[in-house]
Amino acid sequence: MKDKAEKKKLSWRETIRIAWKPYRRLYSYALPYKWRFALGLLFGCLFAATNGLLPLVMGHVSGTIFHGHTPNAATLTHRSDVLNAGGSINAIFFTCLLIPAVMTARSLLSYGSTYYMNWVSNRAVTDIRNELFRKIINQSMDFFNRMQAGVLMSRISNNTAAMQVALTQVSSDVFKHPITIVFALAVLIYMDWKFTLAALIVFPSCIIPIQVFGKRARRAMQEQQEDLGKMSVTMQETFSGIRVVKAFVQEDLEIEAFGRTNEEYVTRNLS
Repeated sequence: MKDKAEKKKLSWRETIRIAWKPYRRLYSYALPYKWRFALGLLFGCLFAATNGLLPLVMGHVSGTIFHGHTPNAATLTHRSDVLNAGGSINAIFFTCLLIPAVMTARSLLSYGSTYYMNWVSNRAVTDIRNELFRKIINQSMDFFNRMQAGVLMSRISNNTAAMQVALTQVSSDVFKHPITIVFALAVLIYMDWKFTLAALIVFPSCIIPIQVFGKRARRAMQEQQEDLGKMSVTMQETFSGIRVVKAFVQEDLEIEAFGRTNEEYVTRNLS
């Protein structure tokens, strides 16, 4: 009964509340750089809006040139009058410039968002590493006797790198993807509401495999980090105690241990 109680499925609100706790603490390190962080989010939101409006621009260009009907090559071959069915050359030229203009704006906004989010995440992770190293170095000798040096090194290097990914990608995607979906959905409804309705009916069937493979990917990533930490521990212990290894002629044993951890890491990557 106790196991069943522990495995009780959490509600959506409780899941969000529990998942938000580590991010709330992580965002506290980005607070000193809040203006750059806000600027990165703003560029990301504008990038998402531009992505959502791209189909509307493409439809406008197609409608201006072909009056909403794109003829095939055979039609153009047998009916030359179709080529003159559009607007004037100047109107077509300036309308077609909308596509490179939107793509240029999209690229610049993406660059601005990526630059500022990476800048903030790098500075925040640097502060976290300094604080973590300061906290570790001030521990007692009993702590260092119980902990492996490789594990501590992995905590400072690998775990903080995962924090950087969370601060950069997750924070940006939380804003960019919903805005892109909303703008794209509004544009599609405006262009063809029947096609949009049919797509929304089929779309939920695509979510199930995404959820299944998403869980596997997250579990595999966690296992890869653990295997990488084991490999780091093996290397650190071998190199720091190389005199003992040489004295007792244990080179083959250490090579075998490293090969085993390395093989586990490769297996995780390929699975």
